[in-house]
Amino acid sequence: MNDSSFRLIVFASVMAMALGCGAPSDMESSRKFQQAEAAFTDARSSDDFARVAGSYQEILDRGVVSGTVLFNQGNALLRSGQRGRAVAAYRQAQRFRPRDSYLIANLNAALGPGDSSGSDATVLDYFLFWQDWVSYREKFLVTTIVLGVNLLLGLIACMTSATPLWNRLALICVVLTVLAGISTAWDWYRFDVLQHGVVVQSDTVARKGNSDNYEPAFTAQLQDGTEFQLRERRGDWLLIDVPQAGEGWIPEHTAVVY
Repeated sequence: MNDSSFRLIVFASVMAMALGCGAPSDMESSRKFQQAEAAFTDARSSDDFARVAGSYQEILDRGVVSGTVLFNQGNALLRSGQRGRAVAAYRQAQRFRPRDSYLIANLNAALGPGDSSGSDATVLDYFLFWQDWVSYREKFLVTTIVLGVNLLLGLIACMTSATPLWNRLALICVVLTVLAGISTAWDWYRFDVLQHGVVVQSDTVARKGNSDNYEPAFTAQLQDGTEFQLRERRGDWLLIDVPQAGEGWIPEHTAVVY
């Protein structure tokens, strides 16, 4: 078996696990992924890398969302000169690969030196210190496991005489279950409830209302790669909250929202 065939099978297996054990492998997406990898290797110009990024987007549009696809798309976008779109892809990839040192390095390169547009840390982030080290799916898995252990201990306690050891084990398990549940719920809120975005057009003017007739909201224009949290949509305009700057309205076509 050659290396290309092996990689094709591995990617198909990963997708099968991501989609569920009962789901058939999406071989077409696997082939598209392999072709995109080859095209990235052969790419020479920014237009070439932009086409590669489009190929990865086709895979994502098929419902195959993974850290690998998003990371590779971010690399292609960065090489094509689309800094803001690369940041958006890397941020989404972090949900699946939070400990990937290459991803972190490439994200920092896309953000640029001294960039402080990321989200401010909250008290909960300090309390749940592992939050950005464990992936979204891993948190769900841990929560399910500790909940199952907690139920098992409760069942054993009901069938046997309670002892101080069992009481301590049950208490520890309850605490772990609560912590895991809070951690998972916080990720759900951050990733599935809140909407984030990145400005993808340099010299974007944020305004005090959803029209070009309003005055600028900030003294400086927003640059490609500026991150924000989406507050509201109104027509073709977005109300965004930029860390350390405040709120303003920008045209929808100047940003990517995820």
